[in-house]
Amino acid sequence: MWERIRRELLVEYYWWKRQKLNKRRSDSPIGLLGILLITVGIILMVIIGQGIGALFRNMIPFVSGTQVAGTYWSSVFLALKISLLLIVMMIGFAGIIIYKLFGRKK
Repeated sequence: MWERIRRELLVEYYWWKRQKLNKRRSDSPIGLLGILLITVGIILMVIIGQGIGALFRNMIPFVSGTQVAGTYWSSVFLALKISLLLIVMMIGFAGIIIYKLFGRKK
């Protein structure tokens, strides 16, 4: 009985080890390049959003008195919202392209 349990555990260990090696091989340079591209894309979207916020922040001289602080913080939040919106839009666009290219073919 113990021999049978040992044999079954060894078979399970063999397949687990084989599956683990297959997963590890997927971290190829192409996978690392994908991670780099995503990181650079997110940074680019944040920079674009901050640029739009800076354009909005240039309106501060046209605002007088106590509205300066409100305008400044609204421009900062506008930049963050635009950055987030662009990131979500690009991720959705990339997801659609990946689904179209690598989706199930009937």
